[in-house]
Amino acid sequence: MALDEKTCCFTGHRPKRVPWLGESNDPRYVALRSALWERITESYHQGYTRFLSGMAQGVDLMAAELVLRLGETEPEVTLVPVIPYPGQASHWRREERERYQAVLRACGGEMVVVSPAYSKSCFFLRNRYLVDHSAKIIGVYDGIPSGGTHQTLDYARQRGLEMELLYIQE
Repeated sequence: MALDEKTCCFTGHRPKRVPWLGESNDPRYVALRSALWERITESYHQGYTRFLSGMAQGVDLMAAELVLRLGETEPEVTLVPVIPYPGQASHWRREERERYQAVLRACGGEMVVVSPAYSKSCFFLRNRYLVDHSAKIIGVYDGIPSGGTHQTLDYARQRGLEMELLYIQE
C-alpha cells in the first residue's frame, strides 16, 4: 500500500461559520466530536494510519486532537499538520493558540508548511495539498455551496478520494 493510500485528511468549518464549534460544552459540539471519533477509528480499522490536518480552528483542530488520542493506543497512527503559513495561529485567542501549539508539539516537529508567509492563496494551496496527498477525506459540512470546505470537497470528488461526510446545521 502506497503512503497516500494509507492517508486520510480532514476538512470542515471554523467557528466563524458555525459558532458552536468554539464551545466545547455545547451538545452539538460533543455530538460532532463523538461522530468524528467514530469516523477516525473506523478509518484506522480500514488501514488508514496517517492523517493530515490543516490545523484551522474548529473541525481541523478537533480532528487533530482526536488523531493524537488514537495514537496514544495505536502507535502506528501519525498526524501530520499541514499549515498554510508559519503565523497561522498568531491572531487567535490564547486558548486556541495553546491547543494549536500542543498539537504541533505532540507531532514531534513533523509538519508541512505550504507557504513561507501569508498570501491570498496559502489556504487554497494548503487544501490542495491535503487532497493531493490523501486517499480519503473526512468532511464536516453544512451543505452550503460556498467557502473553503465546499471547494475542498469538490476537489476531493474530482480527484476520486473516498469521502465520508458529517453534515451539520447551524
